[in-house]
Amino acid sequence: MDEAKVTFTRLTDQHNAIGKAYALKYVPVAIVLDAQGRLVRPVGLVNIGDDDFRAELEAWAGTGEIPVAWQQLDDATTRALTPAEAEADARLQLALVLLSRDKQEEAVEQLRQAVVCDPDNWLIRKQMWAIEAPSAFYDGPVDYDWQNQRKQQEQEGLLASST
Repeated sequence: MDEAKVTFTRLTDQHNAIGKAYALKYVPVAIVLDAQGRLVRPVGLVNIGDDDFRAELEAWAGTGEIPVAWQQLDDATTRALTPAEAEADARLQLALVLLSRDKQEEAVEQLRQAVVCDPDNWLIRKQMWAIEAPSAFYDGPVDYDWQNQRKQQEQEGLLASST
């Protein structure tokens, strides 16, 4: 967001509270709220670098008028996490605490176990990968090929042992 030089207020859901409520398992995602806290754009994928999305967002922020394109999106609904998703989230939260205490190896192990619990959760995968291979995340554009290859390797090794 800083790199894209956005000028609107934004919050980061560091503990994934909103993500859990909407069972979000991917990034980037946007939850656009008005000043009263009302959802004005259905929860979903975003790309701040996409000129159309950015123009819609800036127009809404400047005028308060909800873009027509947003009104045509399907509404996301909240749902309870499954037991496996809840365990994965608990392990993610523990990993965040461990990271804050400089216990990186223990945090990565919790993230690995979280991926076993919820293999389709890209939020957890990307947390783990960003720790294990920061150059794949922080040195230039996102390398989606690397991510897909890594997921395949995990399915053949890490996840295969859990079945």
